[in-house]
Amino acid sequence: MIYDLAIVGAGTCGLFAAINSHSLTTVVFDKNSGAKKLSITGNSKSNITNCIKKEEFLERYGKNGTFLRDSFKLFFKEELINFFERSGFDLICKDNKVVLKSKTSEEFAKALLNKAAKSVTSFRGYEPVVDISKDRDIFILNTHKDQYYAKNVLLACGGKSFPATGSDGSCYNIAKKLGHGIVKPNPCEVPFCCKDVKNLQGLSFKNVHLTLKTAKKRFSEYGDILFTHFGISGPAVLELSKNDFKHAKLFINFLGIKEQELLELLTKKNRKIKNIVKDIMPKRFVDEIVKTDKYSKEASKKELKEIVNSLLEFEVEVEKCSFNKAFVTCGGVSLREINPKTMESKLTKGLFFCGEIMDIQGSIGGFNLQAAFSTSFCAMNSIKSRFLT
Repeated sequence: MIYDLAIVGAGTCGLFAAINSHSLTTVVFDKNSGAKKLSITGNSKSNITNCIKKEEFLERYGKNGTFLRDSFKLFFKEELINFFERSGFDLICKDNKVVLKSKTSEEFAKALLNKAAKSVTSFRGYEPVVDISKDRDIFILNTHKDQYYAKNVLLACGGKSFPATGSDGSCYNIAKKLGHGIVKPNPCEVPFCCKDVKNLQGLSFKNVHLTLKTAKKRFSEYGDILFTHFGISGPAVLELSKNDFKHAKLFINFLGIKEQELLELLTKKNRKIKNIVKDIMPKRFVDEIVKTDKYSKEASKKELKEIVNSLLEFEVEVEKCSFNKAFVTCGGVSLREINPKTMESKLTKGLFFCGEIMDIQGSIGGFNLQAAFSTSFCAMNSIKSRFLT
């Protein structure tokens, strides 16, 4: 049998493509049962998309954002929200994020998986594609079990983040064999690994100011953070991680006030400094970080300065954790080789791309899922149009 379409990967954009395949004879392949990564996104409340305006939306993808302009014109957040509401999902805009109102990410993923499986001719879970070649107008797809044939192929197999879910980067080799260049993949939306903070594990802080200093550049971010057993995580850290660096110094301002203001607070009353700081910081943090047990009037300028630095310029050496902890992959198939109006390869006719396998990544907060849904819809719109002419 020669399928009209073979979809490689049953993550977000692969499932959405399958749901929109309609009258095409379609086969879907995945390393697992499908939707593994989607089921754990957004702390169990998937950030489907974001509420901000389109132009600002595009800016959240950096220099490559313009690539999405055509697919967003075809299928953007309004169409996406309508699609899921018609499909029975309750959505709500909270802090500019469009999230599931009642269902968990796992329930959402299972629902999409079931809908996709019913929409296609064949769903081949636990059967990864290991090689693709092309003979004239037909693609030949090889798995460990069998050989399949298709008129069109959609690579929807993600990047390298969370490889345990199936996105281990193996599809880059397939894209390379079919003629495509790969922008070097790096972990993004990834926590920072660091030493010497293990005793702070479990402590979280809201709306802190982070400054990341690399050898050549300096980056800043406001937001929430969490100390973990391996380092520091949280939305602000994940946002900073999109910058290109390996090792850096991270400075944390926990209070967002100026040095003089904090000094006045510490010396206003003659109390034990630890007790003063415990009024504004968690007890465990103070016991770990504030070493002096003196009264404020007894403390030297040096001791006061050390306390101020620990609260306003807490310094730690960090590096990006590995792909095993990353939510997103930076890098991927070069956008120069993909037509943004159709998501088709400029090098191999009938080969299409969607989602994270491409070199485009957005901020946290629903931007990467929106890109996955929009590029998937764009690719399917182009593929289906070929069978109507």
